[in-house]
Amino acid sequence: MLTKTSAITVGQEFSGKVKNVSLERMLAFSGGQLTIPNWPRKNHHTDLPFAKNIGLETLCVSATQYMGHLISVLIKLFGDEWLNTGKIDVKFTKVVSPAQRLQAKAVIRAVSNESGTAKVELDVWVENQDGEKVLSGTAAGQCPVRS
Repeated sequence: MLTKTSAITVGQEFSGKVKNVSLERMLAFSGGQLTIPNWPRKNHHTDLPFAKNIGLETLCVSATQYMGHLISVLIKLFGDEWLNTGKIDVKFTKVVSPAQRLQAKAVIRAVSNESGTAKVELDVWVENQDGEKVLSGTAAGQCPVRS
């Protein structure tokens, strides 16, 4: 967690764990309530014919699923308070399909001190196993200044 201004430097990089996208997790995340008849609900996340019918080559992972990977990195950096005071602005830039490996990353782009609080601005993204960004944008958080 970021707590010392001397340890918060522009250009500093952070990475989350590499996470594998599994079909089972996709179905659990996007298939609807497990008790509905004919589970999973058919949509572009869970049913290949449905996905192909709307022009996709394969199933696509719900973007909120891997946005969660990024949020976990931000909470690790700023603590649970990030959920109340943090900001994020991202775009989903590439379709993610089952069996990909994803990793959330962040780099500090600016730091300012305001009344005993360090405001930290970051460039953030999630990349796949080929280094392609599937989500990118900016985030900001605050942490107490301690010397």
